[in-house]
Amino acid sequence: MNIFLRELRTGRRSVLVWALVIAGLNVLIMAVYPSFAADAARLEELVAMYPEGFAKAFGLDRMSLADPLAFYATEGYFMVVLFGGIYAAILGASILAKEEDEKTIEYLLALPVTRNEVLTGKVLAVVANLALFNLIVAVVTCLSFVGFVTRDYSTATLLLLLAAPFLLHLTFAALCFFLSLFWTRRRAAYSISIGLVVGTYFLNVIALLTDDLRWLGWLSPFKYVDAADIISKQSLDGLYVFILLTAGAVAVGATYLLYGRRDITV
Repeated sequence: MNIFLRELRTGRRSVLVWALVIAGLNVLIMAVYPSFAADAARLEELVAMYPEGFAKAFGLDRMSLADPLAFYATEGYFMVVLFGGIYAAILGASILAKEEDEKTIEYLLALPVTRNEVLTGKVLAVVANLALFNLIVAVVTCLSFVGFVTRDYSTATLLLLLAAPFLLHLTFAALCFFLSLFWTRRRAAYSISIGLVVGTYFLNVIALLTDDLRWLGWLSPFKYVDAADIISKQSLDGLYVFILLTAGAVAVGATYLLYGRRDITV
């Protein structure tokens, strides 16, 4: 049995539903952009009325909603990173936990494959599903920009905004892949994974709102793919990319190390 192909077949409906829903929301968001941009002055007045904390949380202290990239970053990007992060976390947490929860682990390990081969097939399936998810969202979002945006914008920066979530999603999937070693019930794995994503999201918001607690942002993966930073710098910070990839690699490496030694519940 090819574990990689098995997992792709099992997860194809889920990835398509998540991707198409989020991509569809992005289309709707960009469809209303022209009406917002038509009166840029009034839009700026509206933003000026927002509480300072709200503006900081969404990067509006560094961006203008009249700019199409800033509009997307504020209205659409956060959905891709937050809800996409939840999908990635659920995917990473459940792909191992489901075997013991559904009592299929005994059959799986009875096959002529090693535990490392099982893990490798599942890791590759997670990466492939997340790549497909982000590809669908990216293509649809690019088409919505082409169809609805008439103002000039940096295509290179847009591509960065579409690539950054993939790094975040890989990180959350890897972290929850590791955490699933300690929860063998899918419901528990779902709760932990969703809690991790939502908790770290609000941790980043708190860091943005409070100068004294700004250090908390370093504990949240969301800090490393901040849309306002990407737009202002027109690049992905190399250090941030390294931190995300390293965190994911350490989590996956630890999973390989511990999974080979743990007792399997059947």
